[in-house]
Amino acid sequence: MEAQYAAVCQGIDTLLAQLQQEGILDEQFSQLMALQDETNPDFVAEVVQLYFEDSVQKIERMGAMLTAPAPDFKELDQLVHQFKGSSASLGAATIAQLCIKMREGCQTSNQAMCAALLGQLRDSYLLLKGKLDMFMALEQQRKQLLAAMGR
Repeated sequence: MEAQYAAVCQGIDTLLAQLQQEGILDEQFSQLMALQDETNPDFVAEVVQLYFEDSVQKIERMGAMLTAPAPDFKELDQLVHQFKGSSASLGAATIAQLCIKMREGCQTSNQAMCAALLGQLRDSYLLLKGKLDMFMALEQQRKQLLAAMGR
């Protein structure tokens, strides 16, 4: 069981290193993980889950706003700014950078640019979600192994 636990921990470390190397996550995610301890063992999973739920709503709202004949770019900019903030807080570096570019499109009322960037945001979000779902599954295995070992 110790070997299995070590393998799961190695899997988590490898996945997170890969995500940082690819620029999908930055150091902020590691800082979030450092906040997780015995008193709040599900902290990271809860933060990630809230981010997922919030992100889906924001992306859908942005899409709806951009399909309007005359989008309210000021309102869209505020929504993109919020999404940038939550993404940066999680450590979702690629998404935060795309939001910065999309805000430039909002500030110049460039609907085509915003729509193209929204497509990239969706793709980046789906990639991040898939990778973080893998992380959360490994983290769940790690916790189950710890419990089985009596720790």
